[in-house]
Amino acid sequence: MGMAADGGPPLRVLTVITPARYSGAERMAVYLADGLQQRGHHVVLACKHNDLLLEALAERGIESRVLPIAGKANLLAPLFLAVEARRVGADVIHTHLSTAALWGSMAGQIAGIPTLAHAHALNTRTCFMLADLVATCSQGVQEFLVGQGMPASKTRVLYNGVYPEQFEGLPGRTAMRAALGLRPDSPVIGEVGHLSPKKGQRALLEATAILCRRWPDLVCLLVGEGEDREALAALARDLGIADAVRLLGYRDDAPAVMQAMDVVVLPSVWKEGLPVVLVEAAFVCRPAVGSDAPGIREVISHGETGLLTPPQDAQRLAATLARLLEDPALAARMGEAARARALHMFSVERMAQTAEAIYRELLQNR
Repeated sequence: MGMAADGGPPLRVLTVITPARYSGAERMAVYLADGLQQRGHHVVLACKHNDLLLEALAERGIESRVLPIAGKANLLAPLFLAVEARRVGADVIHTHLSTAALWGSMAGQIAGIPTLAHAHALNTRTCFMLADLVATCSQGVQEFLVGQGMPASKTRVLYNGVYPEQFEGLPGRTAMRAALGLRPDSPVIGEVGHLSPKKGQRALLEATAILCRRWPDLVCLLVGEGEDREALAALARDLGIADAVRLLGYRDDAPAVMQAMDVVVLPSVWKEGLPVVLVEAAFVCRPAVGSDAPGIREVISHGETGLLTPPQDAQRLAATLARLLEDPALAARMGEAARARALHMFSVERMAQTAEAIYRELLQNR
């Protein structure tokens, strides 16, 4: 038997996740499983039937197991998972999101296997309390759980990671602007995210109206779909900036589109878990302006890789964006610093390395 990348024995990990979609947390579960296998461990991912998730696992050579484990009233789920953990010979059970945390932690107790429950958002602590340790995607999520009475000693921060190589060979700023019908020299700002009140697009449009007085050719790109689409289009008309606002809808090439922006904006009203879109912006060397809120402030290092601004304050948001639009050299320095910081903190390799260390700690304490 060979050794893992950290010099210890390879581990067998049963990963558990139950949603039917393939979105942020599901992607991170797949990326982490891939990163762990690249470090010499063996991962089996247990899920309910989910075509996109199963395809992503197959592409990366990760073993999958479809089990009837969905739903918080499914009292047989812990038994199915305990049997699967024994079959796999799992050293650790790593769950993602609340339903999997509940059943996976019970399965660990039944099978005598340590469990790590992974919280990807501002969850209530209930489903995570039975796990031996809880991983949080940010310090903001960690503080939220500790604020509900979860012992801080039971939590570990495990930042999301992406593949740096997925940002190589993108079209580049000039080509992307041409593809989107944007002028090479126009100021361009934009947000990538679900079109909903909590993502702060209304404040961004109000800030855009202020900025357009100074830069009449400024363009604001909104990438994403959501329930606020029609309301945002109407607001742009009411503000007299309909020509400046482009609602691009969902794009599977969002990082490439961000290359066309001078500044990426995330003016969320509510706290974020850990906004991967800002990590992607960093990997394409874009400075970011975001709300001064947990999750966001962990990706944007204020004054170094971007700037933070109070949520729901369109005047301050406009002034902060203007600072970067006025000073392209500052924006470029921040974009380069953002990429360097993302390479250090938010890669799949770093995520897998951190998870590996948490598993070793679990087993040592056991």
